[in-house]
Order: sequence, then structure tokens, then C-alpha cells
Amino acid sequence: MTDAHASAANPLTGDDFDRLYEASIKPELQRREVERQDAMRKFFAVLAIGALVVVIESGFTLAYTHGATRIPDLRIVFGTMAVAAVLAYLPLAAVGRKVKLDVITAFCGPLGLRYDPGGGISRFDVFHELRLIEKPEDSTFEDHFEGVRSSCAFDLCEARLTRGSGKERRTVFSGQLFRVAFPRKFLGVTVVLRDSGWLNRFECPPHLQKVGLEDPHFEKIFEVFGSDQVEARAILTPSFMQQLVDLEAAYAGHHIRCAFTDGDLMIAIESPDRFEIGGMFSTLVDRRRVETIAHDIGAVFRLIDSVVPA
Repeated sequence: MTDAHASAANPLTGDDFDRLYEASIKPELQRREVERQDAMRKFFAVLAIGALVVVIESGFTLAYTHGATRIPDLRIVFGTMAVAAVLAYLPLAAVGRKVKLDVITAFCGPLGLRYDPGGGISRFDVFHELRLIEKPEDSTFEDHFEGVRSSCAFDLCEARLTRGSGKERRTVFSGQLFRVAFPRKFLGVTVVLRDSGWLNRFECPPHLQKVGLEDPHFEKIFEVFGSDQVEARAILTPSFMQQLVDLEAAYAGHHIRCAFTDGDLMIAIESPDRFEIGGMFSTLVDRRRVETIAHDIGAVFRLIDSVVPA
């Protein structure tokens, strides 16, 4: 696996992005756009069939009520159209999955990344051992990336974690998990929390003490706990803390928290779905769909670079 920072080309920005988009991504989007248009025709055809079924149901209703009404039970109408809508969207969803894989694969090649649509994060147990997340009873992972940046191996994925079952089932985390492995191990453990309500439900790991940050701006928005005060302050530079805020913003997330332990930086962000190609009801040949994915990957790179400069 190659170092994503070693290459001079950066397909996430500038002219390199333009060349990659025009040479590899745009032709694929144009090809998939033909498939999308065909799926749209099927979408409307299935909806029309659903409407026809409703008309037939109204005929049965008219006969059953001996001409009193032709309006079927609304629950039946809504049920019929809901089934039709689900069936109608299936071809569009299939095209969306293909386009997403095409675009992500186009980025992964030049960057030396590996992508698994359903893979989970490495060292997942550390996240709940350090109480960055609540320990789940059930978990679902997707969009797993793995690579190397600035000599640091890293991986990330989207996770949805739940506890309980039936009506008692609740989501304890939905967002992104990141792990960055640094060339050297840390002397202690450092935990960083975003001070925005999360502290009210967070139980700090034992044997850690509060660490004051040198920058008063970040002191107001983060709480830090560590076993080695000197190391914690050395790690948490203003540049890193700013990139942490930027990463949270880039992923449209909140309640970001992270930990340095052994040699790994573990990050959890509560956020909506990322690495998505967008809706299927408009043309696929739109570079803004691709730019959002490039932006998501680039945010991770910038965070790593703030800790281990090139």
C-alpha cells in the first residue's frame, strides 16, 4: 500500500482533480446517466401501475358498497402506493450504488486507498473501552477506507450502533469512526471532548486528569483529560485543534471526541451519511456530486498532516 502523501499528484484538489474528473470520472458518470434515465422510465412505469391498481381497487369498492362510494379505504390506497414507490425506486437505487463505487474507486487508485463498502473499523473495542462511544449490542458498518498518509496508516468507516431490541431499541451512535496509527507510541492516554452537551453524558476513563489547553479559544470548546499532562499539551497544538474543528464541520457533524492511546488517534463524530453520490432524480453528470466525496477524504488528510507534517 502506497503512502497517499508521497505522490506529488493530489486528485482531491486543483488541476489534478480536474484531470481525474475529465479523464476517468466524467465518462463513467455519462455512461451511468444512460442507466439512470432508463431507471427513471421504469420508476414512472411502476408508479403508473400502482395508480392503475388504485383505480381497480376503487372499482371493487364501488361494487362492494353497491354504488355508495368508489373511494377505497385510505389505508389500502396508501399501502398500494407505498409498495409501488418502493418497487419503483429499486432500479434507481441500484444505479446509485454503482455510481458511488465508480467515483470512490476512481479516487482510491491514485491515492493508494482500499475501499470496502461494508467493512468495519480496526481496534473497534478501543472506542468503547475509552468511552468515546457507548458499547453497542448491535453494530452496522459501511464505507470503510484504509490507506497511508504522512507515514501514518489510517482507516475510517461509517457506523450505526444500537442497544436493546424491539420498542426498546435505541441508537447510541450514528456517524464516522477514524483511526490513525502514528509511527511512535504515546507515553500516556489523552482524551479530547467537544464541550457541547456531550460532557453531560460522558464518563471519563479512570485515572485521567483534566488538562488545560494553552489556547483560550479551544479551552472554551474542548475538555481534555490525560494521564501525561506534558505529552497532552505537546500533542494538542492549536493547528491540530483547529483541524479537529474543521473535520467536524466538513462532516456536518457534532459532538466530536478523540483519544490518543498506544500509537493511535481514535476519533468519533456523530454525523449524517457521508461519501454519498446524491439523489437519483437529477443528472449524474455534475461534478458537485464528486467534489463532496473529495472534500470528505481531504478533511481526513489535513487532520493527519496537522499532527505529522509532510
